[in-house]
Amino acid sequence: MIDANTVRRIVRTAEVRPDDTVVEVGPGLGSLTLALLEVADRVTAVEIDDVLAAALPATVAARMPARADRFALVHSDAMHVTELPGPAPTALVANLPYNVAVPVLLHMLDTFPSIERTLVMVQSEVADRLAAAPGSKVYGVPSVKANWYAEVKRAGAIGRNVFWPAPNVDSGLVSLVRRTEPIRTTATRRQVFAVVDAAFAQRRKTLRAALAGWAGSAAAAEAALVAAGVSPQARGESLTVEEFARIAEHAPHSA
Repeated sequence: MIDANTVRRIVRTAEVRPDDTVVEVGPGLGSLTLALLEVADRVTAVEIDDVLAAALPATVAARMPARADRFALVHSDAMHVTELPGPAPTALVANLPYNVAVPVLLHMLDTFPSIERTLVMVQSEVADRLAAAPGSKVYGVPSVKANWYAEVKRAGAIGRNVFWPAPNVDSGLVSLVRRTEPIRTTATRRQVFAVVDAAFAQRRKTLRAALAGWAGSAAAAEAALVAAGVSPQARGESLTVEEFARIAEHAPHSA
């Protein structure tokens, strides 16, 4: 990212506060890192690339020597990070590569429940999917799983000219605010996500058919759906995360 105004806009949109501990995934050359350090109490950057990870601490020390002790670098794949140095993160701000954006986002939200606010920049189509509501053509697995953790909304568009080199895709900002009350269900996250995955694996099929493998048979799937108050003729794209949780609660013992 080479446009200073865009970097400042991201920090502003993320509503980073002076008491925040921010985790940033994929800091690259550090333009967003430096802007975050100006506002937040601490910033921890997770970088997988050897060259970039080696250079970033020196960049921070040279550009912001007074704040260098507030910065930490974790040289790792974000998908494998299970702990971070210093205080628990309260915010996640990241420019995520489109091919791993959704799994990295869900992993971070699940691994660090202290993250209250998230703002990610992702490919525009990914942003649409994450923020989609039930009934939308692009509503799917990312939409439902992100909703399990947070209230999700589009938070703006980013043009291609703010990057060097310029990508062939447009980018979008997505804001996620952690739910103050988790989804009320007796099912586990893993159980709910298994229903979601099954429902969208064959999204053109009715839930009775799509969930047959998950339930053990179409009849067992229908029984679970009826018990959950969901029409067996409905499709996954019409269901809220709460409805998926209800179905999971009525899973046959074999599911």
